[in-house]
Amino acid sequence: MAWRETRATWLRLTFFFLCVGLGVAAIVVLRSVVQQVRWTLTSEARALVTADVVVQSTRPFTEEVLARIARAADAAGATASMQLVDTQTMASTTGETGGVRLVELRGVERGYPYYGTLDLQEGRYAHDLLQGHGAVVQPELLALLGIGPGGTFQMAGETFTVRGVIARDRGQRGAIAFGPRVYVDLEALRATSLLGFGSRASHQVLLRVPDEARTAALTETLREDLVRDFASVRSWQTMEDRIGRNLEIAENYLSLVGFAVVVLGGIGVWSVTRVLVQQKIRSVAVLKCLGASGPSVLGISLVQILGLAVVGSLVGLGLAAVGLAAIPAWVLEPLGVTAVSMTGSAAAQGTAVGILVSLLFALVPLLEIRQVKPLLLLRAPTSSAVRRRDWRSVLAGAAIGLMLVIVAVWQAGSIRTGLYVSLGLAVISGLLYVAGLGLVRLTRPLVASPRFAVRHAAISLGRPGNQTRVILMAVGLGCFFILGVRSTQVALVTDLTTGIGQRSPDFVLIDIQADQMAGVQQTLAPFAGVPVRIVPNMRGRVAAVDGTRLQLASPEAVREYGRLSREYGLTFRDHLETNEQVVAGRFWDATGDTASTAAEAGGVDTEVSIEAGAADDGLALGDAIRFDVAGLPIRARVTSVRRVVWEDAESGGFVFVLKPAPAVLRAPHSYVGFLQVSDTQPAAGAELQRQLVRTYPNVSVIDVRDIIATIRDVVDNVTIGITAVGIVTLVGGILILVGAVAMTKFQRIYEAAIYRTLGASSRLVATMLAVEYGLLGLLAGTLGAVGGMGLSYGLTRYLFHIDWQPAPGLLLLGIVGSTAIVSVVGVAASLDVLRRKPLATLRSE
Repeated sequence: MAWRETRATWLRLTFFFLCVGLGVAAIVVLRSVVQQVRWTLTSEARALVTADVVVQSTRPFTEEVLARIARAADAAGATASMQLVDTQTMASTTGETGGVRLVELRGVERGYPYYGTLDLQEGRYAHDLLQGHGAVVQPELLALLGIGPGGTFQMAGETFTVRGVIARDRGQRGAIAFGPRVYVDLEALRATSLLGFGSRASHQVLLRVPDEARTAALTETLREDLVRDFASVRSWQTMEDRIGRNLEIAENYLSLVGFAVVVLGGIGVWSVTRVLVQQKIRSVAVLKCLGASGPSVLGISLVQILGLAVVGSLVGLGLAAVGLAAIPAWVLEPLGVTAVSMTGSAAAQGTAVGILVSLLFALVPLLEIRQVKPLLLLRAPTSSAVRRRDWRSVLAGAAIGLMLVIVAVWQAGSIRTGLYVSLGLAVISGLLYVAGLGLVRLTRPLVASPRFAVRHAAISLGRPGNQTRVILMAVGLGCFFILGVRSTQVALVTDLTTGIGQRSPDFVLIDIQADQMAGVQQTLAPFAGVPVRIVPNMRGRVAAVDGTRLQLASPEAVREYGRLSREYGLTFRDHLETNEQVVAGRFWDATGDTASTAAEAGGVDTEVSIEAGAADDGLALGDAIRFDVAGLPIRARVTSVRRVVWEDAESGGFVFVLKPAPAVLRAPHSYVGFLQVSDTQPAAGAELQRQLVRTYPNVSVIDVRDIIATIRDVVDNVTIGITAVGIVTLVGGILILVGAVAMTKFQRIYEAAIYRTLGASSRLVATMLAVEYGLLGLLAGTLGAVGGMGLSYGLTRYLFHIDWQPAPGLLLLGIVGSTAIVSVVGVAASLDVLRRKPLATLRSE
């Protein structure tokens, strides 16, 4: 019986279940990609770490620390160890007019890497390539400097020869770099001036431990032993766990995108099933007259919906297979994979979600079948006869809603996230539905239009079973995603290129030494549009806190507390910057006066002003903080709290600002310079960098414009991804539109026959359809565009904290585009209405 019913209605139902298939495809594609990336990265965790255990610090290891590491490694059965140093510097050609580029420099010892390989374009990597000031570089550097293999370039005043070009560096996957990677011998790096006083470098000790069972114990032993030395310790196992955990979270969150599309299809299934029940009232009454029970009739419909849900899910699997095969290699390469295919787990989850959601949404209208009475064969059915509710229906609806929440929790992998997503979908769907209802009511005055096509098109919007509000919600939701994200992208890019671009420096200079300040300023002066700013900078950690709200007596306690355990950039000065405002206490002035003269008398070395965020972390006025700066302790008392406008990049920003004092000035520190290039020399960056590299090879120059370009690329990539979600949602809405046309096809054919019998031409009927669907698209576009602008406003003002930028062009494009798309699709789907002869239609009736 279910098969007979399906054969009669399958074409009209297909489009709704194709929408479900789109959601299934989204779930399968996203989960398959993330699962394969997770498998690849976790299986290569050792290659990513390049060792079994890594000890890392921002300060050079002392002989005493190295001895402790060696003792612990020997006790764990380690068979080898080596040191590695990462830093940044400028690379330039030896000529007067050659290129200059900031690079990520890595000094390694023989035997690197313990795991994985450093693949070269020609031949295999061997440490002998680095002997005699040799270097192995990434190909980007060759293009930037204009040299080739065998060419020479300079770093920190030393000349290096390109001995190899990297094809693939497994140890750098996923890293954020300021420039191309360059490998040199560690001794050659130590012979330069790059690791001198106040330099910024990452020092690492790599350990090889054959016994996997002892790796975790060694990691914990070193963490406990080196906590006072502010060294971090990680193993390939912790890396594997972290990768797996992070990607599992990403997989669950991304799968919610597909779940949202499936729910959109489910709304379509609910709507069409409801219309189908209305159309089957007499058939159900006949079956009951012939002895069929209510549950058996309901079972026929459930089997029908189940079969279509399975077919829709299988179609989704096919779409997913095509989509995975179509993903270009350049998209997958940054993820560490070259190709992806459908995974069994993703296919099973996607299919299960598609079937469950279809059944759950169809079940509510199908329950109305139980209320159909055989007596309806003898009297005309009314809406109240079928749509009367009872407590069992209400309870069933509540149970179905609970099941949908459970499915959302399952996909999110989190009860809290699943509840938030379910609530969010319910609220957004409800708002769109109500807004669609209101917009349809706004078209009622058009019923009195003197134009025949407009008048009857407005009437058709309220036709029973026309799915007007559902189509508005579906198409409007797609526009909502696309326009909202695009508008946010415009605001972000505008803020980056104008606001930040006008206020931020063009170049940031790091590792300037005290005896180089005057010379650097002299070198920069001809290029500067505004006076060069050079500020002191030191790296330090909070080692202890003696406060009113927070008591942390040791580095171990700070690490356990967590919120103050990272390394901070510290500075000292006697004035506030333009982007700072004191909100509590009093900042010292140039004479050193403060509101309290007891700062030095309290057993501290100086005073400190903290940023308001640090106050939220538990610090307060009067607290004594002990900092560890390159092993030198500095005790400071909190005498003021500042609010910092972090977006004002021209003035920079520091969480901790120290009052200049002898103990502070003795601490290892360097200087950071901020340069805005003169408007008369916009292309002077290369010459500026060449002059600095020749005179001060230890100074690194960061081109802020490159960073802004990188951020813009990231924003573009994220926008592309979310826009793809909006396009999938929009396609789902179009499918629902086509399905709605199919569901009311016979009614439309009959109406067209009446119109044409009364003298209307095919052109007039086509115009009526075009106006009807044009109004529908106009309303959907307006709904999505206004909602998208609201989404953009909320994201820019309250998430990104930037000025909202209206995008009237996007608004107009969304409305016009939606109108055109819905009009074309609606008319195209109704061509059969225009082709059918009126006489044949009336005879069949």
